[in-house]
Amino acid sequence: MIRTALKVIGGILLLAVLGLGLWWHISGLHFLYSQFSPSTEQIIGDQEVPRSLPDAEWRADLDSLEQILQQRLIYFEDAYGLRRLARQVDSLKRLVPTQTRAERVLSVARLLDLSTPGTRHTTLPFIQRPISWRLLPMRIFEFDDGYYIVHAEEETLIGNEVLAIGETPADSVAATLAPWGITSFAEPLRAVGVVEQTDEIPVRMQTPSGRQVTRGFEPKGAWSLSTVLYEKGLQEPVKGEWSPANAHPRERNYWLSYRDSTDLLYVQFNRVRNASSEWTIADLADSMRVIADTRPLDKVALDLRNNGGGNHDLVEPIVDLLGSHPKIDRPGALYTLLSRMTFSAAGTLALELERRTKTIFVGEPGAFAPNMWGDTVPFVLPNSKLVGNVSYRYWQASLPDDPRTQLVPEIPVPFTSDQHFSDTDSAMIALRRHEPAPHELVSLTESERASFTGTYRLSPIHRAQVTNTGDGLQVVVDRGRLASGLHPFMESDLYPLSSTHLATDIADVRVRRRSGSNELTLAWKDTTYVLTPVDSTFTLPTEDLRAGRYEQAANRLRRARSSGFKLDSWITTALTARADTLEARDDPEDALRYNRLAVELFPESWRVYSSLAHNYELLGQTAAAISAYRRFRALDPSRAEAVNERLRKLERSDEGREE
Repeated sequence: MIRTALKVIGGILLLAVLGLGLWWHISGLHFLYSQFSPSTEQIIGDQEVPRSLPDAEWRADLDSLEQILQQRLIYFEDAYGLRRLARQVDSLKRLVPTQTRAERVLSVARLLDLSTPGTRHTTLPFIQRPISWRLLPMRIFEFDDGYYIVHAEEETLIGNEVLAIGETPADSVAATLAPWGITSFAEPLRAVGVVEQTDEIPVRMQTPSGRQVTRGFEPKGAWSLSTVLYEKGLQEPVKGEWSPANAHPRERNYWLSYRDSTDLLYVQFNRVRNASSEWTIADLADSMRVIADTRPLDKVALDLRNNGGGNHDLVEPIVDLLGSHPKIDRPGALYTLLSRMTFSAAGTLALELERRTKTIFVGEPGAFAPNMWGDTVPFVLPNSKLVGNVSYRYWQASLPDDPRTQLVPEIPVPFTSDQHFSDTDSAMIALRRHEPAPHELVSLTESERASFTGTYRLSPIHRAQVTNTGDGLQVVVDRGRLASGLHPFMESDLYPLSSTHLATDIADVRVRRRSGSNELTLAWKDTTYVLTPVDSTFTLPTEDLRAGRYEQAANRLRRARSSGFKLDSWITTALTARADTLEARDDPEDALRYNRLAVELFPESWRVYSSLAHNYELLGQTAAAISAYRRFRALDPSRAEAVNERLRKLERSDEGREE
């Protein structure tokens, strides 16, 4: 009996092991990458990912990528131009027979690495199953004073400076792998010639004591148990860490503290996402308001150094508070901390603060451009199954054609290794010590003040107003407030430096009166805008849309676009909001004009096709609705499941009518 029972148990265990092995063979990598990169796995779904790819199929993927970029990249002409992209793709197709798999992947990644400012959302993520590169058991961070190991399986390595990989100095490795720098992936090191083989990669390091040592490290795949445990450890959230070199996610989206000893309100803002329905970003702003109302405030520090973005639409409560509270919106009271990790919606927040508050920026330049293309949608290449992202919305967070590629802090604080390893927050030290220099102002006569006041046209969608507040002058730039009473685009007090020259709260931004003219100029950083006087009844296209002046708004927007002016997400919102208003008034026929105009002006946006499809449904135009939904699905495959369900219902109803 015992022998029989043992045989049965052994058989069950053997079947379990065989079953586990079969499951791992079929679904193991899918399971692992669904933990590391759920968004790419969602797009790939149940599709088989090939381990190798014939040359012809890889060339076909490059052709597919060219078509995707032409059809879905909103800034295609700025980034490539039709002929240049075609030449790049043709040259890559000729290289295919001589390239390794890693070289092919890097070719796609470099094709998506665009030189146009504000295009960093368009990327090929390296952590995905179709790539499956192996990882070194360490994280190397580029500080201002060198490359240092900040995380490692072997904890004794943390704090070592990386001098070279193979025979290549660390700074040369980073330059060769730009814009990604020294990554933890092994295959790119061989692809660019840093090492000849990847079985064991030599790394030359210098310990904190000054001793140099060379060690060989075996890279391991995501399927390795040690890699899984190491990566899982790095995904454990940490509380309160300020250093942007720390790869761990932060435990909380945001938190604040108030110190009675210094009258300092510190807000660490790590993600532009509501923490919960009970603790939203609006609640955070209310908490800050209560502290400002009831406690003495010397300085407020808003820390965005670990904020990689989130939802742009959630930042207004914070900006409104910081730009309106008398204890906060004053010179030398509000400081915003930035780092190379500050990106996307956190960059939008920083730029709102630049234009609408008296904030002073501290730290490093952020990773965002003042005007940027964001809100990405994924694509998947048909043969290799590589998943990339392209951005489809233009966020004009600065003035039109602002050439800046970064927001550079007024108080620069380089981020060095000693700050991270000794837990010395030099940016906060600089913030506490800073005392702003007072403005050396002159007095203006009433006639001199009057020569500045008035309403001015700044661009096809921007209007400027200079008003005499009694206490001084103020400039407000707006884009035509929507019915919801959305914020002004820019708002600042003006400080007379001379009878013709006014300073603003924004660093390096001035308003000047032009000699012999009733025009003003707005000197914005390195760009000058002419402010042309207009009548106080002058309207903007968004106001025309809201008032139902369709033809006037459409003509003005078309002229602006044909002149090369970039229409941003504000216009998309205004068009679809007007359509929604008309639909709510049971007038879908009139709403259709606005949705069609939105599609004409923003053909790369899935949002406008979603609105158009719904509009056609209301009108009972099923075939047109189906066509719009299909275009919506093509522009954003990540929403295919919901769109397919809607299409099935429409197609069934269409078939029923035909019968």
